[in-house]
Amino acid sequence: MSEVLIAALVYADGIYPDRAIARAIEPLRERGIALAGALQLESTDLPGRHPCDMLLQDLASGEVTAIAEHRGSEARGCRLDVSLLTDLAESVAFSLYSEEPRLLVVNKFGKIEADGGGLRGAIAEAVGLGIPVLVGVPARNLDRWRAFAGPLAVELPAEPAAIADWLETQGLPAAPGARGTAAASATRRA
Repeated sequence: MSEVLIAALVYADGIYPDRAIARAIEPLRERGIALAGALQLESTDLPGRHPCDMLLQDLASGEVTAIAEHRGSEARGCRLDVSLLTDLAESVAFSLYSEEPRLLVVNKFGKIEADGGGLRGAIAEAVGLGIPVLVGVPARNLDRWRAFAGPLAVELPAEPAAIADWLETQGLPAAPGARGTAAASATRRA
């Protein structure tokens, strides 16, 4: 197993890697490998949902939580409900001990995490337990991410082949045909 326990999927602001993450972890889910964390789901595909709805699926329980404040159908801006994110973070942290996951997935190291809250504690807990972490990091938070993760993280492009290659280094199976030479483009932070 690799000493680098964290893979940061660095992406341009507003270009979320949720589909790449979902595609990369699907073989793990199909094999029944225990996962912890949260993955953002597409809300626009669900009837009665507003584009501002932010839906996170708890990967251990399967529960889906809408974590945006409900501001009405005419709302123009999205606001995160921090108390709901805090509840989800507690559930994720609990699952690190109760579910014995082989991977923690954090869809986004957002402003809340950069400021010390959200799923930041779960990331630290997982590393302390030796559980690999896959986390999306928007470019705007990259400096704060680097200050937090230091040499424990490698930076990858948000591409399924790069994720699959890294998962293989952690002893986790990738989807057939998903592996590539993307590992060569990984950047390790010192």
